[in-house]
Amino acid sequence: EQSHVPAQVLCSTAERAKWSCALAVEEMSPRPEASFESGLYHAGPDTILRLIQQAPPGDLMVVGHNPGFAEFAAMIAAERPRHVKFRQFPTAATLVVEVDVDDWSDLSFGSAKLVDFVVPKDLDPA
Repeated sequence: EQSHVPAQVLCSTAERAKWSCALAVEEMSPRPEASFESGLYHAGPDTILRLIQQAPPGDLMVVGHNPGFAEFAAMIAAERPRHVKFRQFPTAATLVVEVDVDDWSDLSFGSAKLVDFVVPKDLDPA
């Protein structure tokens, strides 16, 4: 609904992450292609960053799980959301950031501009 539709998705091979990814992609138009990366399974922030840096050009959605993703989210954005749930980064939390890089290999911690952060309880079920 906010027009945050990626060109590609990088997803952990964890079953719950794959399930969440499928649900999200199903609602997007056009539907991005997902690739599954075993390296995201239980990955820490440095590994997540390294895997993103290897992604092909284009808007990217990354799907994974905690504790690594909460730590990564806290490190990637120059400004953290003021949302009370940000530190907890609950299941299906979504952080949207913009980065000013021509190539993902140039991405670094603290370089992303906060666009949005939402948790499922914030969404209107209608």
